[in-house]
Amino acid sequence: MAVEQDDEDQDLDEDQRRKKAEQKEYDEMVATSDKVLNDWTAANPDEGARQAVIDSYIEGGEIDAATAGVQDVEVQIIEASFTKHIERSILSPLGLTMAQWQEHIDEADLPAFRRAVVKGDWQLLTTHARAAAKMRLDLGI
Repeated sequence: MAVEQDDEDQDLDEDQRRKKAEQKEYDEMVATSDKVLNDWTAANPDEGARQAVIDSYIEGGEIDAATAGVQDVEVQIIEASFTKHIERSILSPLGLTMAQWQEHIDEADLPAFRRAVVKGDWQLLTTHARAAAKMRLDLGI
């Protein structure tokens, strides 16, 4: 089955078309994630209840769909968006995969990383990933 191409895609090579398709998929994931989070915030005006769900995620690493009052698929979308952002924006530019980076994460640091993710403060993760990439380079792995 041939993939339909826009007229503007005719001048792109296969790699450029693949990257454009990946970007479109990523943009759609982010938009869906933003919608889920905005809908959740609007449906849960009690800030204390929202904070309890966030705190539970920070400490345990999982979003409880039932407690949050959302569907499991919505939780999966949010988690996939966070992961994809970290992979694309932080790890990939450093030549790391998620699995490689996780080899350098101390379990005790996970709540701080999750707190940073929730806040959209990517600097902590970026600093840690840079240190992990340097260590791997220094060790020749």
